[in-house]
Amino acid sequence: MSAVPPLEPALRLAVALLHSYWVLQDPVDQLTITRLHAAGRELGLAEVTGTLTEADLPRLRELREGLYRVFAAPDPAARIATLNEVLAEVSDGTAVETAPDGTLRLTPLPHACPVGPFAAEVTGALARAAVAGGTDRFGVCAADPCRAPYLDRTRAGRQRFCCELCNNRAAAAAYRSRTRRS
Repeated sequence: MSAVPPLEPALRLAVALLHSYWVLQDPVDQLTITRLHAAGRELGLAEVTGTLTEADLPRLRELREGLYRVFAAPDPAARIATLNEVLAEVSDGTAVETAPDGTLRLTPLPHACPVGPFAAEVTGALARAAVAGGTDRFGVCAADPCRAPYLDRTRAGRQRFCCELCNNRAAAAAYRSRTRRS
């Protein structure tokens, strides 16, 4: 069993970006600059999201797809390799910084572009979560047709679904399948 990664604001922002695309909502792609600005203000990261504009949406969608590939990778080694690829795309290396709790941590140095600070922040948060809890805690929902990414923050590390809705849908489908065979 691995440690539970801390739910820092940048990690919550990364999850918000990832969950802006979900096949169970209409429309499936709900990524907007307004939503990112609101999430940034709510999480105390307005300086990271405040510079984003509508022109950045294509690059943000590419970033979301890259981060999704981390969660969908088939094994821990592939997740680490994919995360390193995304980190290399969005940062110019790393720096040591002091976290709000006073501890030191590695943080990606963003590329000099409007999306750079945002991309480095959310990708760095995923990297810190991987270091703290391992990449076994990254996954995609097991309920068809969902496939939304999740970060397992349970103590036991056995999460399989992105939300309670998908968990309940999968349980109901399994029950119906069992009762049909009887």
